[in-house]
Amino acid sequence: MKNELRDYVFLDGMWLQEQQLLKLAMNVGSLPGAEHYLCALLFDAVIKGKRELLLEVNKVREHYGASPIPLGDEDLKDDKELRGKSRVSVADEQARKLFLKMTDEEKLEVLRESFCTLLSDFHLFIYNIHWLGIYMVVRDRLMSDLSQVDFIDLANDMCPEDFPEDLRMSASTRKNFMREIEAEERGEVYYKMKHNPQRLLCEKFWDIVKMTILS
Repeated sequence: MKNELRDYVFLDGMWLQEQQLLKLAMNVGSLPGAEHYLCALLFDAVIKGKRELLLEVNKVREHYGASPIPLGDEDLKDDKELRGKSRVSVADEQARKLFLKMTDEEKLEVLRESFCTLLSDFHLFIYNIHWLGIYMVVRDRLMSDLSQVDFIDLANDMCPEDFPEDLRMSASTRKNFMREIEAEERGEVYYKMKHNPQRLLCEKFWDIVKMTILS
């Protein structure tokens, strides 16, 4: 069943073929209208490591006069050389490069929008210790020099106005971070940990951030 759905994208409560969504995006008449379909396609392409779908999304963007999503030099090689995880890693690196070129305000907006999406669409952020997963994603994927102390202010800037006070990031929350990570894995990037206690949250948040940057 999983293989049968590889060329389908879940959108608005339905499984639709990629080509259907591409046709809808091309015919809707404007880029704002097309983005509803393109974001779904882009998210699917990144998750499944489908370089050819990224190229199709770029064709639609160019049709509306928008800049194509940049692809790394590695992505210009023969498709056979870019299978599975290596394709996804290209998207990861492109997202990081684009993020680093942004202004501080743009970076904060990406993180705030992504965090709000995580809160509204998924039920993975329940306790304030879950800031550990958010921190590891931002540090390991985007801002390698981000300290835990500096993250306190960044985390609170990411929160929506109505965010509960008891879930906000604080110094006491930070002090509990290392208790969550096994001693031998402290200092390791989250996606290489054998026992990441917040693996699902990390993976989902990075997927959202990546889609936000690349869309």
